[in-house]
Amino acid sequence: MSKPTSAKPSEAYMARKRNAAKVNAVTTGEAPWGNIETNVLSKPPENVSADASWASVIGMWLLLPLNILQAIFGALLPIVYRNYSWWAAQSVGCGRPFLLAWTWWRYVLTGLLALILPCTGGGSRLRLFRWEWAAFGKGEYWYHGEGVWAWTYAMVDAIQKGSQARKAAFGCIAAAIPDLFPKGILIFLPNSGKSPEAEASPAAEEKNEWWWMRQEFHKIFFAGNPGYYERLQNIGPYLKKNGVVPDRSKLDDKEYLNGLVVQCVMYVIFDAYAEGGTIGSTGLDRSVPANWDHAEYEPIWLSPDEVSQMVNWRGYAAYWVLPRLLQRFLFNFLIGRVKGLRKDSADLVDKHRLRAPFEKMNSQLPVQYRSEYGVELMDKVFFIFGFAGIGGTSAGVESTGQFLQGKTGEIGDGLVTFPPGYDGFAMWKDGDSSTRHNFIREVCRLDPPVTSATTSFVAEKTILLYNGVGCPNACGGNKETTFPKGTLNQYTLSMANRDPTTFAEPQTFNPTGPGAARAPRAFRLARRLPPGHALTWNGAFKSTAPGPEPDALAAQYPRICPGRKLSIYIIEAIINALILEDAPTAP
Repeated sequence: MSKPTSAKPSEAYMARKRNAAKVNAVTTGEAPWGNIETNVLSKPPENVSADASWASVIGMWLLLPLNILQAIFGALLPIVYRNYSWWAAQSVGCGRPFLLAWTWWRYVLTGLLALILPCTGGGSRLRLFRWEWAAFGKGEYWYHGEGVWAWTYAMVDAIQKGSQARKAAFGCIAAAIPDLFPKGILIFLPNSGKSPEAEASPAAEEKNEWWWMRQEFHKIFFAGNPGYYERLQNIGPYLKKNGVVPDRSKLDDKEYLNGLVVQCVMYVIFDAYAEGGTIGSTGLDRSVPANWDHAEYEPIWLSPDEVSQMVNWRGYAAYWVLPRLLQRFLFNFLIGRVKGLRKDSADLVDKHRLRAPFEKMNSQLPVQYRSEYGVELMDKVFFIFGFAGIGGTSAGVESTGQFLQGKTGEIGDGLVTFPPGYDGFAMWKDGDSSTRHNFIREVCRLDPPVTSATTSFVAEKTILLYNGVGCPNACGGNKETTFPKGTLNQYTLSMANRDPTTFAEPQTFNPTGPGAARAPRAFRLARRLPPGHALTWNGAFKSTAPGPEPDALAAQYPRICPGRKLSIYIIEAIINALILEDAPTAP
């Protein structure tokens, strides 16, 4: 008699069992770490419109000569550019169907040419924004990508102080997720009410995913990060200990500056958690400043190969603004590079035994907001550190190095005025830490690392989009246009920071403020608002003191950058190390 065999469980049953195990792991806070390639980077693309399909890409390639010809006209003639924008708006209103894909083939190439051509953008984002604004009659709004752009200080300030209905969008166009950007990162989550730092116990309905993510992010990596503020003030000695010596020529070496930023970000944010949080074989807590003099303590310092990987968070900055259609037009080559960078970042976390803070953050989030895998949460968080912490701070230190020399770097000539007799090096050397912080903040007012940000209309809005004459069939002429709730809305920091109704002589470099008593008379110009009111870091703030002290001004901006002080202190320490023979050990 044959032995009975047990029936093989069905695939549906096994799938339910696996899913139940995953839900249990997430619920108990014991989510597996996972694999960055298998569990994150290999997921299928989302947010793909029909006009960004592969069929559309084939059409774009087949008609490339015609597309380029049309793009040249669009990038040179404002009236043509407005017409292309009008067609893009019609396509967005119809859900970006395949039948209107041809409007995007020429439009995305027009945007690239307008950025590059000397007569329009000349390689400067600020110049491009001003050209587009002028093309729409220099009113309060213009159209680009999938939505409406606003630029006045009053409008940008109001947006930053309010609830933002953010989406997975970047540069006022749908973001390529999860291959270029991770899904569910902080910059894509909508907020309501105040930030957790400003109001620890808001109404229950205001505690959405953004609120919880920001709270845990701030607790684990900033204010609640053991020894964070002590390391913030110890960046100068940290650089000196690792062989950084005065050399003004390095101010023009972007790769070198970016490498120092990488080291500083890793030190301030992650040193307390490195190597399991202990010092060598001693078992001493490496986050305690009293233990930093121990012979076995070595602060985290990346190898040259690791730095060459991490500086790509700055080097790949141009990739973020390219929509999926263009990414696919380039056969996802740039997306492949970004995926490689995200994998390199995950490998770095593993090499330096840095999983703990990410696992802790994931376990402390409400169940519904936890990531299925620890590496998924790590990818979301590290992307912010890479994009803003490394990329943004690198841009800031590059610009500060240029302004010290009386040069304007990326924004080009004609958009910054230096007062007569300006000597940036003397001003830096003669000033105190407060003077230098104001210097950095003024540099970043005129040349902000992040030039704009994307939200969406929280309600239907009727606006005068074109403020000129003679505009047939292009954005409705002088007629008001109504956009539905959810239309993307880009607020332009680089132009708000130059609004002449807010800043007197908006193009003049003028770092006056507390601690600037030794500044030349030319700097002490009338100003309608003090330096701290620039909106560079997604809001205005007064204090740069190294501590979690209350800041009534900053508290008005729910999404103000939690790393604003980190950025300023890193820039100050790097510049001090390169131009001062006796760099101060602490602000």
